[in-house]
Amino acid sequence: MSYGKRVLALDVGNKRVGVAYSDPFGISTNPLPYVQNDNLVFEKIKKLVEEYNVGTVVIGLPLTLKGEEGTQAKQTKQFAEKLKEFIPQVDIQFLDERFTTSLAEKHLKETTKRSKRKEKIDSLAAVYILKTYLEKQQFLNG
Repeated sequence: MSYGKRVLALDVGNKRVGVAYSDPFGISTNPLPYVQNDNLVFEKIKKLVEEYNVGTVVIGLPLTLKGEEGTQAKQTKQFAEKLKEFIPQVDIQFLDERFTTSLAEKHLKETTKRSKRKEKIDSLAAVYILKTYLEKQQFLNG
């Protein structure tokens, strides 16, 4: 994580990409509206990287319960390779995201009307990915 640069977290799905960003100090996390996973997704993410002065992009890697890479994880890695072509200046990292969507669903069930959950779940999952990444960085950097 580069000092003064933000971290952007992505929860990549087939239809939507959940997005969250950190403050420049890596302390707080903020969700953004999800990005439609369409033929403009990489341009949209590049624009966010530039707008928020991002130095690192953390992408949730959906491992199986055994901790292995399945079909979704391979698709996520392909997504990351294409993203790197659009934003070669940023560091792209992966983080195990096995339970982030479950945590997001549980939180939303407790706090949000059913009609609003679908539009928030992907970005809330990205918040959980980002929080985990930032906590790990703080632990590693002591």
